[in-house]
Amino acid sequence: MLWIALLFYGPMLASAAFVQPRSLLAIGPSPDALRAQGLGLALAAGASLLAVLASRWVSRRMGWGRALRAQLGAFVVGMDSTQVLAVSLLSGFGEELLFRGVAMAYLGLWLQGALFGLFHFPVRRSLWPWTLFALAMGLGLGALTRWSASLWPAVLLHFCVNYFNLHDLADNSHPSRPAGPEGV
Repeated sequence: MLWIALLFYGPMLASAAFVQPRSLLAIGPSPDALRAQGLGLALAAGASLLAVLASRWVSRRMGWGRALRAQLGAFVVGMDSTQVLAVSLLSGFGEELLFRGVAMAYLGLWLQGALFGLFHFPVRRSLWPWTLFALAMGLGLGALTRWSASLWPAVLLHFCVNYFNLHDLADNSHPSRPAGPEGV
């Protein structure tokens, strides 16, 4: 899985880094910019907690959530903590640089959110709610980036959601262990 993430997110990171406005990666020089970025990071931490809890609730209580969990779990079987960390860092930075750093600068908040949602379209059409969740997250991440004038809060939120959800999937997708307390 790690080599696939490197092949996928490596070029995304490299190309977006050349196009992305540097000001979004800067740590604000003024007290107002630092305050907005600090509040953005605090909002990102809280929002990531809510998103992870919502993902876990949906993946255990809703039919489409269980199906999505099973489908995604197949991709992460055997991933260890180091691989989960690497994939989460690559996807968090790569997708934020591409969608909020580059696409939002050229397409605006709504179109980059729609593109982010389509980027997360699942293999099976029956799992379309995942795309709606990604669309909502793309809009929220874009609004957070715009409000804080920084990519760092969105990177933190994206990384945390991916890290904790991938860890949960990897831990509960191990072939020799039962899948969680509910036996999902």
